Amino acid sequence: MRAAEVTGRRLKRLRAEGVSVWLRGGRHDDVATGELERLVTEWDLSGLTVTVEDMVEQVDSPGHVRGLTARGQGGAGHREATRRAAAAVTRQACDVFLPSYETSRGRTGLVSVDLPPARTRRQLYDEAVAAWEAVDRPNLLLKVPAGPTTLETVSALVSRGVGVDVVPVFSTDRYEQVFTALCTGFERARTTRRGLRDINTAVSVPLAPIDAWVDAHLREQGLAASRYPMGEAARAHARLVHHLHEQKLSHQWWQSLAADGADPPHLIWTGIEAGAADGGHAPCADHLVAWGVVHALHESALPSITESAVLVGDALSGRHITAHQDVEALYAFGLSYSTLADELEQEWLARHTAHWREFWRRSEELLGRSAPPREP
Repeated sequence: MRAAEVTGRRLKRLRAEGVSVWLRGGRHDDVATGELERLVTEWDLSGLTVTVEDMVEQVDSPGHVRGLTARGQGGAGHREATRRAAAAVTRQACDVFLPSYETSRGRTGLVSVDLPPARTRRQLYDEAVAAWEAVDRPNLLLKVPAGPTTLETVSALVSRGVGVDVVPVFSTDRYEQVFTALCTGFERARTTRRGLRDINTAVSVPLAPIDAWVDAHLREQGLAASRYPMGEAARAHARLVHHLHEQKLSHQWWQSLAADGADPPHLIWTGIEAGAADGGHAPCADHLVAWGVVHALHESALPSITESAVLVGDALSGRHITAHQDVEALYAFGLSYSTLADELEQEWLARHTAHWREFWRRSEELLGRSAPPREP
């Protein structure tokens, strides 16, 4: 049996537990060559998520260079040419997943892509609306930062019918704020008689950075890798967020929106390949399984993660009490859950901005090299 077939069977087991598997960082050239469509069909993938970090890794790919060159003709600046090229390849990716989206009535087949950093809420809103209109596909999600200054933009976009993926969420407090912003957007859309069923939303929760932050601080205090609470923080965070997610979906406000057609936000676990890469068990296989959650995984990580899977059913629901205990254990080492969240959010924003600058810079260089020489 081919390795791809074995991976497909293992993914089927994961889906049987109610988990949707999204591909993270699909290669630019795979869209044009049909490789993405083959992977989606062979492994029954439910969605795609692409970050600016993925875009930087692929900036020199032949497909990106061709798209950039074609859309840089006619005097377009490098940023406008890059936006046009990104919109074109995103549209193609959305089309690959569109049959799944239509069959599931919007619960699968979504494509989430990054947005450039913005200095103001208005700039972020305009950037998102422009990208939404340029791609022009109903199964598109646009990544919007989860910071306190951007939550109003989240509400405004949802009320307009724009699909959003709010990222990152490093604390339950931030998740509660994000969920409220999403509900506010749905409420405004309902007021203007916009169909709620056509609005897609998601919340992305990176997990590997949490364990990396906590374990690094514990090692500084001389704690051995095998000692508790090493490696427990990300799992505890996931359980707390999932518990809050379930609570929010049972509240009267959400129930009222759901009655009018609103679908629950997709809860996406990202950055969960670290365990497999280090030779250990991947968190998704052992600790992050629950009905309705999403695992976003790199293609290269899929075989090792599914091979190490020990699936025993729902590993999240009802585990919030022990999760609280794991978080409380951090205080004994002088670590704070709120400090962790604040620092990781700031680090994420700094990396996000730096990656976009690198992407713009390298795209400008590529466009400059491909431009015809000027007349003397």
